[in-house]
Amino acid sequence: MGDAGRRYDTVEIDTAKHLPQKERRKRNRRSHREPRIPRWVYKIIVILILCVVSMLVWFNRSNLTPENVLDWVHDSVVGMGIGDGFPSKIVGNSVAVGNFKSVNKEIYVLSDTALTVLNSTAKAVSSRQHSYSQPVMKVSGNRILIYNLGGKGYQLESQSGTLVKSTAQKNILAGALAGNGRYALVTEADGYLGCLTAYNTKNKAMFRYWFSDYYPAAVALNYDGTKAAVAAVGTKDGGMNSAVYLFDFNENKTVTPVAAYAENMMLDISWSDKDTVSAVGDRLTSVIDAGSRTKTDYDYQGMQLKAYCMDSGRTALGLSAFGNTQSGRLVVLNASGSVTANNTLEQDPVSVSLYGDTAAALSQGKVRFYSASTGRPAGSCAAGSDARAISLHNETSVYILGVSEIRYASAK
Repeated sequence: MGDAGRRYDTVEIDTAKHLPQKERRKRNRRSHREPRIPRWVYKIIVILILCVVSMLVWFNRSNLTPENVLDWVHDSVVGMGIGDGFPSKIVGNSVAVGNFKSVNKEIYVLSDTALTVLNSTAKAVSSRQHSYSQPVMKVSGNRILIYNLGGKGYQLESQSGTLVKSTAQKNILAGALAGNGRYALVTEADGYLGCLTAYNTKNKAMFRYWFSDYYPAAVALNYDGTKAAVAAVGTKDGGMNSAVYLFDFNENKTVTPVAAYAENMMLDISWSDKDTVSAVGDRLTSVIDAGSRTKTDYDYQGMQLKAYCMDSGRTALGLSAFGNTQSGRLVVLNASGSVTANNTLEQDPVSVSLYGDTAAALSQGKVRFYSASTGRPAGSCAAGSDARAISLHNETSVYILGVSEIRYASAK
């Protein structure tokens, strides 16, 4: 018979079985491959990232100056180094107690010959010479103001280099530094009791005020350098009196003191980021609300001020009874002027420091740690018989200024 009477079945052939093994693996991978993400999704992600970066740059544009970028590079490269550890010998012959400060866990030391910044391993991340006979140091943000008290020279420093080196027209009585690099100087003035001059970040004078009622003795700036507080002193009826002035650099008018204090000499002043001003005197400390201009005074009740520290609106006071070196007190005031800690010290306080929730006091070669909010004891450590000042590194450790070296210790 021919093909016409035959019946044929259709057979489906799996061609994959006849492919080489390598080709079959490629085909299997393609069949199990995840669906591709459309290109427009990637474009949206890139746009969102660019928007976020642009917003960060815009809101931080005031900080993205060439000097700040250089400081960041310097800190990233030099600050990562490892030093030989503490104790570290002082560069120079002597260091005034007020020229020993811990900022961002680094220790800033201004001796009679040099400015030195050490990291937590005692590596010198910055070291610079000066020629001032009575140097004073102010630190804020990543800037350092150094001026010659009673002289005319001053300079503005960063860790990476000297930004400004200049001379005032008259002898300098006090200085202050804002977090953004603006600064102010109080100087002597012909025909007046003193002059306040505020400078912008380009080293140009933007405000001046001449005092005729009190001698300006200390100055502080708010964080952005647009306002100033000045503590001033004078005499009346044979006694020492003080006053506090508040200035707005956008206003050009005669300013009267916001507060006056009889029989009290103001020694120092600070302006916190909480918009409060703390003025430390020899008989009382006053905390002033810069907005409402109301004040809260803490009277020492006849005790003698031995040491003080101002930090973030808080003030730590080291007090002792007159004629009794065996009894002292550590008092901490908050930004409202209220007492948050009040601790009895066995010996006369020599130096005090604040960091976070810790207040520390140095007395008789020993550092004692307390809670700044409750006064609860939090340990102690040996400081050395030659210890002259302390500055907290964090809540449990401290830098110690000796006669010829800087030490480091932790609470136990």
